[in-house]
Amino acid sequence: MSYKCYIIDDEPLAIDVIVQHLSQFDQLEVVGTATSPTKGYAAINSQPIDLLFVDIQMPGITGLELLDSMSTNAKVIITTAYREYALEGFELNVLDYLVKPIAFPRFFKAIDKFLQAVAPQEEQQEEAFIFVQVERKQVKLLLNDILYVEGVKDYVRIVTPTEKLLTKASLGIFLKRLPVGRFIRVHKSYVVNQSHITAYTNYDVELGGKEIPIGRAYKAEFIATMREKL
Repeated sequence: MSYKCYIIDDEPLAIDVIVQHLSQFDQLEVVGTATSPTKGYAAINSQPIDLLFVDIQMPGITGLELLDSMSTNAKVIITTAYREYALEGFELNVLDYLVKPIAFPRFFKAIDKFLQAVAPQEEQQEEAFIFVQVERKQVKLLLNDILYVEGVKDYVRIVTPTEKLLTKASLGIFLKRLPVGRFIRVHKSYVVNQSHITAYTNYDVELGGKEIPIGRAYKAEFIATMREKL
């Protein structure tokens, strides 16, 4: 399936970088670009767009003001040289934000988030599970049972409603075993199961009767992910 992309940025060089990055994805098609917010606004209203890239700082009207006035169903990724605008952008329910200069690994992560958001829901496996080593045993663990995972030095503690399992691994390595889009890292020491989140603020997330802090480095991505579910 092909998805149509549009880019609005007053810097032609920045547009070129995004176009080059997008060319690495066969399913993404750039159908237009604009260095003027007003021209971009008119173009978006004249054709269906799936993914929109919008710069924050532009002459005349900012990207945030432009988004606030638009009624497009496109997923939006904001681009900016100023990290402090990110949380304000998430108030407008954007998919992600990219800080210039945009490195391809970070861009790839944003596109992966877009493709997950628009992909048709596949039938879920009946009981998805993994095996984790606990002492000398390989213990079967249902993914849906995991509330959160906590990094504890050279180990991770896996918490479910009924037990806590300790296995030797780094939190980053263990996270790679978990399904993308189902679990999210909220702190250098915590990964949580999104389906078990009962409440959250900009500073902590609540699940299983426990409040887990949200680290500054993970806040923007976590808030963006939660906004998608509104």
